Amino acid sequence: MFDVLKSDEELNNAAPCENREENLLSVLEALGGEEQSLLQEKSQLAAMEEVLRQKIRDEIEAKKHRIEDLKNEIPELKQRCEALAKALDIPVQK
Repeated sequence: MFDVLKSDEELNNAAPCENREENLLSVLEALGGEEQSLLQEKSQLAAMEEVLRQKIRDEIEAKKHRIEDLKNEIPELKQRCEALAKALDIPVQK
């Protein structure tokens, strides 16, 4: 509205300033959008990491149980093999 009162030189100097402000705002908006995108990706990766860690913990527990079961089965199996070998009068390898 008051641009009519400004000289040509003032108008020419004002335009680059407005462009710079628009550029700064668009850069700020772009950076804000990129920041949000990266924060979202970080959040998703952190959630995925926790899921994977839990799967690893579950797998460790499952393997521990299988190992414990095997440790319990082996002596029983050895005993049965010894009894069968004794019945056949065959020496048992230990």
